[in-house]
Amino acid sequence: MKIKGKSVRSITKIIAAAKNSNRIQLAYRIDPSNTDKIRDVGFDENPSIGDYLIPAPLGKATQANSLGRQVVRKDLPKEPEPVSFHTSWTDWHGYQHSGIQTRYIDKYPREYIPADEEELTVCKINGGDAMYIVTDMIDLQKTDEKRIIHLSNIMLECFGEFEILDIDSGKIAGTKLKQLHWEILPKGSYPWSKTKGLVGEVTGKLKDSERLVVESRMEHISKFNPDFLATGRAGFSGYFVYGFSAKKIYLLESIHLDNATYVFGDNWEALSTLTKNEIINGDVGHTRIIHDKKWKRSIRELLS
Repeated sequence: MKIKGKSVRSITKIIAAAKNSNRIQLAYRIDPSNTDKIRDVGFDENPSIGDYLIPAPLGKATQANSLGRQVVRKDLPKEPEPVSFHTSWTDWHGYQHSGIQTRYIDKYPREYIPADEEELTVCKINGGDAMYIVTDMIDLQKTDEKRIIHLSNIMLECFGEFEILDIDSGKIAGTKLKQLHWEILPKGSYPWSKTKGLVGEVTGKLKDSERLVVESRMEHISKFNPDFLATGRAGFSGYFVYGFSAKKIYLLESIHLDNATYVFGDNWEALSTLTKNEIINGDVGHTRIIHDKKWKRSIRELLS
């Protein structure tokens, strides 16, 4: 799965594209059709394995990466700052003059943020013939989210697209599901700060009165530290499965307000192959928690 565009604002797409991979690199394949892009970044037209560099400033992300940036501190009082400019003037005798003049102008202080200096490297993947330009290693469980977004935007600014390289397998991450009903995200911690963006992609289509109710339920479940998350696709869009492996509990939650929460045991693999009707109305063992006034307490008692 290629990620394309001008920029990203969250790591939602990165997590989804990584599938079950945790340790990844962002990768761009080199071929004769993209020689201009490779050269614009700063590499030779025919780069060699092991070549690495800080990419040239091509836009906002790469400029911050190579040159740093300044933040205008409007929370602080203005200070006099010298500003020089070239100008012309006429003296009292009518003679024209020109030169540099400097005046003091009150401006907000500026804070310099040092350049990140992230590097891109040329390599081959798993002994293959194709060459790629890759970022440094990213651990989706440990790497700061801002850094992941920054690296993603560097790649998009340089190349307009990238793929996800699974470091452990040495392969480009691909679809590993048996069917397309679910996106199974990498195993790890899924607090609300991490899942809010995923939920928001679906709830954004709802009325505010409905959206706030749904997000409140999802946030409540996230408080109990799920370590597994699957999001529904296509006909399953709007469905989320929160897993608690140690407790062998999996919750099926939906954005549809008239639905209950369905609680299943440690049988996610079986559930992932079923239809919604088979999951909800079939013989698969589950508990049904109605969305009533006692719902939050019931969830708390189940997961505490």
